[in-house]
Amino acid sequence: MSTRRSGRVPADERSVVSTVRGLPAWSAVLLAVAVTLTGVAIDSLSGGLGTGFTVGYFLGCLVAVLAVSRRALFVAGIQPPLIMSVLVPMASVIAGAGLTAAAFSRSQMISLVLPLATRFPLMLTTTLVVVAIALIRAFVLEPRSPRPVAVRRQRAAPAHARR
Repeated sequence: MSTRRSGRVPADERSVVSTVRGLPAWSAVLLAVAVTLTGVAIDSLSGGLGTGFTVGYFLGCLVAVLAVSRRALFVAGIQPPLIMSVLVPMASVIAGAGLTAAAFSRSQMISLVLPLATRFPLMLTTTLVVVAIALIRAFVLEPRSPRPVAVRRQRAAPAHARR
């Protein structure tokens, strides 16, 4: 957490706390995935994805959008559906002891897609909350100051026109 001489972090590098430098995009994704996988690990004791996954997924994405730097808000906003679409089928494959020879059979595909479809409301709610926070951070909390317009100089007439 380094700051400039004035003690303030530049606007594009701030987290939600203006005196704290935000995380880069890649580490925000890792943070959300790590917290979600912690929830998956907690739920692995019971044998399925339940409350631990739900809480871990929501909190991981929420903490990521709050901790990310302002320039990486886009990544934090689009990561909830991507994390869900990768981790839920992966957890289903692991819980089902891997893919069998009939990996692309109808029943195998349904067993991979069904857990994802049943968690769609969670994914939608998390995505809407994260995008709303990202938009508030980007446009309401501290909008960017407009760039100064360059002052136009009046150009002197060319030498051949001054006669």
